[in-house]
Amino acid sequence: MADTGVVALGGDHVGNFGRPPTVPYRQDSTPRAMLDSTVVPTAIQGSLLTPPLPGDREVELMRYHGVDLHKKYVTVSVRDQAGAQIAFMGREVDISGYVGRLNGEDVVALEASAGALYWAERIGERGARCVVVDAYRFRIIRDSWQKTDRHDAVNLSLALWLAQTTGQVKLPVVWQPGPTVRELRRLTGMYEIINKQIRQLKNEVHGVLLDNGVRDQGVGEKLVESPGRTTELLASLALTPASRFCVQGALRQLLALGQEKEMLQRRLYWTGRPLDNDVRLLMGIRGITPLMALVFLSEVGDITRFSSARKMYAYLGVVPRVRSSGGTTRTGKINRASRYLARSLFTQVVPHLVGSSPSMGKFYLQLAARKGFGRARIAVLRKMFGVMRRMLLDGEQYRGIEGALYARKIRAYERELKKAGVEQEAA
Repeated sequence: MADTGVVALGGDHVGNFGRPPTVPYRQDSTPRAMLDSTVVPTAIQGSLLTPPLPGDREVELMRYHGVDLHKKYVTVSVRDQAGAQIAFMGREVDISGYVGRLNGEDVVALEASAGALYWAERIGERGARCVVVDAYRFRIIRDSWQKTDRHDAVNLSLALWLAQTTGQVKLPVVWQPGPTVRELRRLTGMYEIINKQIRQLKNEVHGVLLDNGVRDQGVGEKLVESPGRTTELLASLALTPASRFCVQGALRQLLALGQEKEMLQRRLYWTGRPLDNDVRLLMGIRGITPLMALVFLSEVGDITRFSSARKMYAYLGVVPRVRSSGGTTRTGKINRASRYLARSLFTQVVPHLVGSSPSMGKFYLQLAARKGFGRARIAVLRKMFGVMRRMLLDGEQYRGIEGALYARKIRAYERELKKAGVEQEAA
């Protein structure tokens, strides 16, 4: 076996990944005994490691790494093809050095945490295979009575070895998005933060005006929608000195945030250029802007990874929770433990989605009459997300596309892309 570098056991350099350490390390009589037999990890959608078919090919000499990732160090347990632990690193601070010693003979299970996707990419660049494990769904770690870095790493390496060699364990892995999707998710996250700040500042202005007896809501709307052109209007209002100071400060921040939001939106368009064909396809639906199309695409990532529309609905948080027991089934509120940004943005344009086709409008009105407008809105989102999924899979335009409206949206989109290109060149 190739020499892949020196690893540490308890901080001392003791040998290579490929041969047992010289420092004694107590092992159980069988590695499988380290797993709690009553705890079975649940498999979720993702690229699960599948066991090799016996007798179909030669057995590969592999090493199986369980990595408990922290900000400043990693704890690593390494097993050989037989499942015996051959190395253990309790506190490896040189993460780059550890990753640099990996090669095609290594398979790594990396516990999901901050920076996990970054290191998964670096591991992949070394030719090693890497899966990111969701610790919240990996019950061996989540329900462990002894929660330590050492036990987490050991359990990860053991579960990885079992998943690869016997198939007795399926790892709940996290889907690893590509660079474009990751960049879009970073930008859309910042976009949501800016939107939240804008909403808070607008509410603050309206509240201050009400406290000073300004009951006309239209006055507040003019102030917050045009913060840079309301000096005369603000001067005409009878406000206390403290109130006037607070409103002026809020308007200055709204003006700055508005400019930042425009720049961020153009950066989103520029970053999403690899998805341009899909963006133009989804823009054929009334109410869907380029920004909303990019948010949807960044949220779902690879549309083909969802084997059914319902799994995608659950991922986007537009299905209700269901409790069924003793022949009684109860449906509750929507599952909010999901990626929510697409649901949040699309909820704001439900009236446009409803008007995108006669069948969608009829569906919405009939459901609203029976179950209320709240459930009807979520049902429209669910139905529209299903339509978008089918459009992306088949590459077909929306059947209710409006030619003139679509052409205007495309021209506006291309103008913003051009501005974004100019900004990138200037930077």
